[in-house]
Amino acid sequence: MRKSLILIILILIARVALAQDIFTVVKVNGNIIVERTGSPLNTGSSFAQNENLLFKVPDSRALVSNPKRGRLLLTSQNFAEFRSSKSNYLPPASKIAMRALNPGSSSDALKVRFDGAVAILDRNRILIDTMTFPMAARKYFYLTYSYDNRTINKKLDFKKDTLIINRNELLTVGGKIIDGTGINQIDLMYIKEGVTNGLTRISTFKPVFPDNTILTTEVGIILDQMELNPYNDKLREVSSFLNEFYGKVDDNTVKIWLSTAFSIKP
Repeated sequence: MRKSLILIILILIARVALAQDIFTVVKVNGNIIVERTGSPLNTGSSFAQNENLLFKVPDSRALVSNPKRGRLLLTSQNFAEFRSSKSNYLPPASKIAMRALNPGSSSDALKVRFDGAVAILDRNRILIDTMTFPMAARKYFYLTYSYDNRTINKKLDFKKDTLIINRNELLTVGGKIIDGTGINQIDLMYIKEGVTNGLTRISTFKPVFPDNTILTTEVGIILDQMELNPYNDKLREVSSFLNEFYGKVDDNTVKIWLSTAFSIKP
């Protein structure tokens, strides 16, 4: 009886050790091959830490995750350290996540928020300093971009101090929803109708429109490995992932998307 109990304990220990060495791929940019099998890393695939990986494209990177060891943005530069290390790879998300603008933010903060790559999910919600940018029927934000040699202007909805970007409305041109691949940049404008010099260009940014099916699969992998973690940990990880691989996105937007896509709430 005692021998059987010891055997069971050893088996459980072995399984735990094995699980600690297996990493699941969340997302890959570029081309990374498992040398032993010749198989490429893809979203959802798994590999052992001691596998040798070939980075076919020098700038290739993969976000990999392990429930016990955390996340790592794996590159050719840190691969050797990854194979030999037993540390927790979870990056400090506070350095990555883009927090929602706080009331009282300056106009410069809004420029920073809409600078570089910006991820547009189903419905983005951004807190606005209404002392600087009051929003009403004749005072509002709009987005403008060029598509098929046409200038497209889209007035943005708002609710109290929250600016709302509806992806489908933004991408509706001539009554049809486009995929957004031909839109290289968008200008964020603010206007006070009837006021001299009442038009202000806030910033120019690169829109990123994630494929919702792919994004749901990727985030699902992260959440599966954080099943027992509290809500704030999950929010932090998903926000970090979006900012790392897609573009800036506010926590307000991520919260609503998680609720809609995965029924996850605080």
